[in-house]
Amino acid sequence: MKVFMTVLLISGLFSFNIYAKSAKKGDPIPNFKVQADNGEFIELSKFKGKWVILYFYPKDDTSGCTKEAITFSELKKEFEKVNAIVFGINKDNLESHRKFKKKHNITIPLLYDKTGEVSKFFGVKSLFGMCRRDTILINPEGKIEKIYRSVNPEGNPKEILEYIKKKSKGE
Repeated sequence: MKVFMTVLLISGLFSFNIYAKSAKKGDPIPNFKVQADNGEFIELSKFKGKWVILYFYPKDDTSGCTKEAITFSELKKEFEKVNAIVFGINKDNLESHRKFKKKHNITIPLLYDKTGEVSKFFGVKSLFGMCRRDTILINPEGKIEKIYRSVNPEGNPKEILEYIKKKSKGE
């Protein structure tokens, strides 16, 4: 019985809602400075006036992550037409990002969340140190417009594009 109660207690500790203290819709985005796969440092504040899509994914070169990156890459020109920029982000290092992009002809920038600061702010970090498959949509005012949790890797890019198109038309 003691073992059962201990396991139950530990399970309860790990099942708390990690989203409770994370960022929410309407929150302004801090000026994160994150290194991209090309070596440049990206400052999110520099993109005010544009829609910014930060899609968090667990690991470079895994099946779901590859599908998601390819889908965002295929839609890159469509996102540009609606004044949006897409960034993939996780804790894989820059060399891993470069190899992943080259292997699959990925055309969107991939960011290295080296310290985990960005993941932590948005509440997307998992227990195993990898990012969840969550997407954050930041509006042109630099505030969180929408948070998509546990997304479908192929459907989410299309869903976000349609959402931005509707918002751009005033719907």
